[in-house]
Amino acid sequence: MQFRLEKRREPSQFMLYATPVAAVALTMIVGAIIFSLIGYDGLGAVREIFLTPLTNAYKWQDLGVKAAPLIIIGVGLSIAYRANVWNIGAEGQYIMGGLAGTGIALLTYGMTGWWVLPLMVLAGVLGGMAYAAIPALLKTRLNVNEILTSLMLTYASVQLIYYLIRAPWKDPMGMGFPQTRLFSEAARLPTIIPGTIVHLGVPIAIVVGLVAWFIMTKSVFGYRMRVVGAAPHAARYGGFSEHKTIWLALLVSGALAGLAGVLEVAGPFQRMVPGFPTNYGFTAIIVAFLGRLNPLGVIIAGIVLAITFVGGEVAQTTIGLPNAATGIFQAMMLFFLLAGDILIKYRVRRVVPQPQAGAA
Repeated sequence: MQFRLEKRREPSQFMLYATPVAAVALTMIVGAIIFSLIGYDGLGAVREIFLTPLTNAYKWQDLGVKAAPLIIIGVGLSIAYRANVWNIGAEGQYIMGGLAGTGIALLTYGMTGWWVLPLMVLAGVLGGMAYAAIPALLKTRLNVNEILTSLMLTYASVQLIYYLIRAPWKDPMGMGFPQTRLFSEAARLPTIIPGTIVHLGVPIAIVVGLVAWFIMTKSVFGYRMRVVGAAPHAARYGGFSEHKTIWLALLVSGALAGLAGVLEVAGPFQRMVPGFPTNYGFTAIIVAFLGRLNPLGVIIAGIVLAITFVGGEVAQTTIGLPNAATGIFQAMMLFFLLAGDILIKYRVRRVVPQPQAGAA
């Protein structure tokens, strides 16, 4: 018995938006079964990872802080993916944004003034854009696949962090630890709710999502991204340059990844440390697809993935779940989402083998 995929004439719009919900539900069910089979409390793992962050009011502030970078990076990736530009190196651009902001914080160490933080943010955005410009240049000039170049550049950025915090940027008063000095007060993001860790980057993330939604739905820029991604031949006929679109998509996604990086280093970290690469750039790929490449959907998806981060930390302390459990749940979520997308666009047909000519 043979099966083949047959393209549907018109994918179901209902299933298009129901699939992300189904992917989360299937992740919870299958995750509970898998962890039960390997000797853990499967139901407890699902409860701690997906429900405790919502029911425990003390964890809500953690959700906001974790969701902010995921939303900002995810919005940038959703714009690029809409144009069929596959930026996989947002983690590297996030790191370069954090490094650029750190450079300004160290240069202005001990100074005061409202201008320090905006200058750091500007540097972070430019740092992310500059790093994204490398795959853009290679793609448009030499037709090098942007997936490979953006991904490989991520590992170069990680090594750059290790070099800087172990040599030129190392804190002389840090007792030998590989880290920069703590930023001065003017270089730190202020908290917006007293007594919590919720910093200014949280509302900025929501604003980024709303502004991106307006631009993608109401502007020529958004129309360009959608047309080039959906119908490249029609886009060329309409006068939209493919090379220009690649540059715009990568620069915008790199800028937002850099913005997330500088907000993280100026907010939760307040110095550059080896643990700064937190895989937000890679997790934001799941956020972008779970949000259906729609900035409003990305906001919701960012919160969902933040729940898994916070819940994973809770599960480690309460039921002894390993740190890798969070990544397993996130990977399953992406798998079920992509599998659902295939079934939305294609139907499975059983192929009946035809008898060969001359057979008895």
